[in-house]
Amino acid sequence: MFARIFFLLFLVFFSISRMGWAEEAASNSCLTCHSDMWEEVKGSAHSQQGIYCNKCHGGDPTKDDKDLAKGPGTGYIGIPDKKQAMELCGSCHSDVSVMNFYGTSTDQLAQYKTSHHGKKLLEEGNAKVAVCSDCHGYHEVLKVSDPNSSVYPSNLPKTCAKCHGNEKLMHSFGLPSDVFEKYKNSVHGKALFEKGDTSVANCASCHGSHGAVPPGFREVGATCGKCHINEKANFQESVHALISDREKFSECVSCHSNHDIQPVSVALYDQACVKCHTPESKAFQQGRQIKAILQKADSELKETRQILKQAGIEGFFIEEEEAILEEVRSKVLEMQPLQHKLIYNELADLYAQSDAKIKEIKASIDGKRKGLKWRKVGLIVLWIFILIMVWALNSEYKRIMAEEKAKQKSGE
Repeated sequence: MFARIFFLLFLVFFSISRMGWAEEAASNSCLTCHSDMWEEVKGSAHSQQGIYCNKCHGGDPTKDDKDLAKGPGTGYIGIPDKKQAMELCGSCHSDVSVMNFYGTSTDQLAQYKTSHHGKKLLEEGNAKVAVCSDCHGYHEVLKVSDPNSSVYPSNLPKTCAKCHGNEKLMHSFGLPSDVFEKYKNSVHGKALFEKGDTSVANCASCHGSHGAVPPGFREVGATCGKCHINEKANFQESVHALISDREKFSECVSCHSNHDIQPVSVALYDQACVKCHTPESKAFQQGRQIKAILQKADSELKETRQILKQAGIEGFFIEEEEAILEEVRSKVLEMQPLQHKLIYNELADLYAQSDAKIKEIKASIDGKRKGLKWRKVGLIVLWIFILIMVWALNSEYKRIMAEEKAKQKSGE
């Protein structure tokens, strides 16, 4: 009952609020000339909160005369430049008293000022960089959680590419313009665009959003480590971590690249190691050892999975073996992040554990096959015995019947 009353009150309040916004919009003289822009504004997150033209552009929307609406004392700005746009957005979005109601953080402007975009704009006066409106839009600003928003995870790379895919613009900053194409074909990009997985890394995941900066030598591992926790922890115990601290090795990027990261494969040991190590070096040979044991573990896992599949087709119950195979799979998966330590013996220990489990599975299946073989032999012997007994009984039956007939004849 109370829930129903609360719901009805909410609907009434919402309807009154919408009516208020509609009335305010109707009395907005800006629409006399700019009605086409209203189509964009009315669906935005701002219009839903009663934030209209004059909040950003200044002027007095209650005046019907254009000169009076834009006259002195109205704070008319018109089309704000890049710096003005940043400050206008920040006037609300950095105000705790305004944004507290929406539960939104108020440090975006402070972050932006520390970003490469912000520094170029504020320190160098370069207006070619992105400000709030370049990413979030101008009039049709939607919530980040809205799938139609330009900064929704699946749309964000395309939004960044508007600038970072512009060859002429990027050339002026000495930056590549093929980043989006590389990302689109990467393991992250395919997961996002082909599988619709919005949890994967996008531009902002690595570079940040408002405080966007390219990760340096020290930050790369921390950036990738936000998702790849175990890989990061193991890398920290490797010999590479030592030279990374001296800024001679850029952690993950040195082997995996940055924007065009491909699915992990042991082929990387042939492709990446030679960048720094000669094929004759001890380090390269150690890499070959690690590659070999990883290949062997993966190959044996696939082979054993096929053995179990065939055993199931043959009619064996394989639930216990499948449970053991899952343990093997876990061991093989553990080897993936562990390889970043580059310690062969630790990988060999895990391989030995998985190999022992695989041998246990194979022995169990072999035992079941041998048991079936002996059961088949026993069944053949049993059938031979049964046939002999049938023949013997039939012979005895015929003998008895013959004797009976003979007695009947002699009695006559």
